[in-house]
Amino acid sequence: MGRYESPEYRVKEKEGAFELREYQEFHVVKYKENEDPMNSGGFQTLFRYISKNNEKEAKISMTVPVIEKKEEEVYTMAFVVPKEHLHDIPLPKDKRLTIEKTEEGYYATITYSGVSNSRIEKEQEDRLKNWIEEKGWEITGDARMAYYNPPFTPGFFRKNEIWIPVKLLK
Repeated sequence: MGRYESPEYRVKEKEGAFELREYQEFHVVKYKENEDPMNSGGFQTLFRYISKNNEKEAKISMTVPVIEKKEEEVYTMAFVVPKEHLHDIPLPKDKRLTIEKTEEGYYATITYSGVSNSRIEKEQEDRLKNWIEEKGWEITGDARMAYYNPPFTPGFFRKNEIWIPVKLLK
């Protein structure tokens, strides 16, 4: 993980697995396909994009995490754009890919290890929402799942997170 670039943030508060982070603005290349609601083709499509399937035919460094989010009834997947490309992001050739800016802001996060699945993600998201409620913060958007490791990494070595954008009220 340490050798891959990630979005920059500052930890504002930490309690065990929970953190309040202040993220700087970052960009992602996002895969969304209504005909692929479970996102089975997302990773390969994004990997082809960073492997020169873009308008500049530029090789783009892999970053972490891979970010998944449910939008309406479709799961999306996104790669973070490395800083070296921020001022000239290569446009995708594939129509299922878009470039999106993630505004700076606060995210409540929870980190957990192991192989993730929908049941575990729901449990962890509920724990995170309870922590947010205890803190008196307002949820301002949908949860995002963040995966840091390739699928061949043994479960106990995997790092996963859930991010929820929040507004601090007190």
